[in-house]
Amino acid sequence: MDPEICNTWCNILKRVPNSALWLLRFPAAGEMRLRAYAVAQGVHPDQIIFTDVAMKQEHIRRSVLADLFLDTPLCNAHTTGTDILWAGLPMVTMPLEKMATRVAGSLCLATGLGDEMIVSSMKEYEEKAVSLAINRAKLQSLTNRLKAVRLTCPLFDTERWVRNLERAYFKMWNIHCSGQQPHHFKVAKNDFDFPYDR
Repeated sequence: MDPEICNTWCNILKRVPNSALWLLRFPAAGEMRLRAYAVAQGVHPDQIIFTDVAMKQEHIRRSVLADLFLDTPLCNAHTTGTDILWAGLPMVTMPLEKMATRVAGSLCLATGLGDEMIVSSMKEYEEKAVSLAINRAKLQSLTNRLKAVRLTCPLFDTERWVRNLERAYFKMWNIHCSGQQPHHFKVAKNDFDFPYDR
């Protein structure tokens, strides 16, 4: 978290009626400082809610209580991003340059609905969040489509992931056995030279 995302969240809270920012519990000093910072930006203190870390099943179940997941650009949601997308919770994310800042965007793209959740600037991030929060029909449509693709999108296709991982191992082994130096390669869905089931 940095001042830029805090300011953006405060702007969103001020623009969206009856909104709240739900965060994992910080150390007490962090909670007090974040709440004080938000109040100084014109946010009502009750709009910031802190909650404890929960076991996996409860974490996923309670995700559906939220309306929208606001990703942190400096370090994206990784496992949590996958969990909330599985719960059908739309996300707003802004990929940056480093791997840790691009994970959530990749997760969103793997649902097939990434274009509706990925933005390219903080201004666009704020506008997308406000637009989805205010337009309940648009938000519900995205939520419904996320839930509908859970069993068919690449993000949650574990069988495909395992097949492709096996194909990659087989390809790496063949490269090694042929005396070649390690090199980049792509795993193709219909790569008959390196099948996953040999």
